Amino acid sequence: MSTPSLREVKKRRTRDAIVAAATRLFDEHGYDAVTVAQVAEAAEVGQRTLYRHFADKEDFLFGGDEEVAQVMAAAAASAPAGSTGPAILRHAVRAGAEVIEPDRATLARRARVIARTPALQARDGMKHARMQQLFVDELVRRGHPHDRARLTAGVGIACVTEALTRWLEGPDGTTLDEALDAVEAEVRTLTP
Repeated sequence: MSTPSLREVKKRRTRDAIVAAATRLFDEHGYDAVTVAQVAEAAEVGQRTLYRHFADKEDFLFGGDEEVAQVMAAAAASAPAGSTGPAILRHAVRAGAEVIEPDRATLARRARVIARTPALQARDGMKHARMQQLFVDELVRRGHPHDRARLTAGVGIACVTEALTRWLEGPDGTTLDEALDAVEAEVRTLTP
């Protein structure tokens, strides 16, 4: 992997500052009460800079999801041949966790904002549906029957969602991987 250029580093810093400022403001004041101008001021950038990095106000919260999805898709595709559906999903989640774990505080705020904002819940649901379809497609590509792939992906995404919630609400020092281990162990006790 190549070292990012100074321009890429600055671009990333600016994006991160905008996301952090927007998420903090949304958490403190409510999503609907915060304007784009307030986000720009808090992030110490102009509104034109905001729109160079993000398409709209919702994008402040969801703009990084595509990067995580790409990382997870690549990891799922690179899982060893013959891997079970759950093993492929776990391989992808580990790769995604490496991307998101450093941003735990911002992600926890984001989760609170989404939980309080129905319009954002809809977009979050669409994100989960896209991730589930990504895993269905990978499993089918590997020869799994479509119905089984859909069930495996659905249960897997439900486990990941619950693990993510527990990780964000849990004590510092816990990893997403540990939270997923706990959820998977609990799921195994639900069936005889």
